[in-house]
Amino acid sequence: MIPGDRAAVLAHAALAAATLAAFAAVRPPPPARLSGRTGLIAAAGRWAYWAARPLVAAADAVGLSPDALTLLGLALSILAGVAAGQGAWGWTAVLLLWGGLCDMLDGEVARRRGLVTKAGAFLDSNLDRLAEAALFFGLAAGFPDRAGLFAALAALVASLLVSYARARGEGLGVDCPVFGWERPHRLVLVLVALLVAPFLPATRALLMLELVCGAIAVGAGLTAAGRIVVIRRILLSRTEERRT
Repeated sequence: MIPGDRAAVLAHAALAAATLAAFAAVRPPPPARLSGRTGLIAAAGRWAYWAARPLVAAADAVGLSPDALTLLGLALSILAGVAAGQGAWGWTAVLLLWGGLCDMLDGEVARRRGLVTKAGAFLDSNLDRLAEAALFFGLAAGFPDRAGLFAALAALVASLLVSYARARGEGLGVDCPVFGWERPHRLVLVLVALLVAPFLPATRALLMLELVCGAIAVGAGLTAAGRIVVIRRILLSRTEERRT
């Protein structure tokens, strides 16, 4: 057990519970970018965007640029990977949580200031891949057995394939339908497991995290395969239409 692991998780759980209670009492309308979306991830997103409003205002007030927040999110995610390599599951969760929050704040600050650009979106997307790689490499280093190592690396490869299939499709002019295990789903699944891990015996915590990595490898792998099939069919149909 790493000192402070449980305390860090409990402190953030208390803060989350307080903001969630306030959110339930206020019942604010969803932001435009989440309007019409349903499901647990969408509900969590609405709460997170609402709870983060004071942080957006603070970041704007001190003059933090969207790119600075993007880089800060990457730094925190890399630190989360380092913590995972040390088996500090609670600290990994906390650092990952704040890194993900910075990843959300950069877009909010950009919209608030009217600074939304393709260059910023490009930087954000690429650094998201680095952040995900840092996390799974850290988990791989923190697992003491080969099964865990392979599960973490397989999860990383499958996650990158999901992003690449979408990016390659968009580069060819195809907007891939949204389905399967995208980054928010993978992040939430890992985050929940990391938050629970400090309160379990070490062997059970390791097993749970390895199973989560295995599940992500399968889920993301199927998502990537599905995108490849869908995008290829769309491209083939366009080719047939041009021929006729």
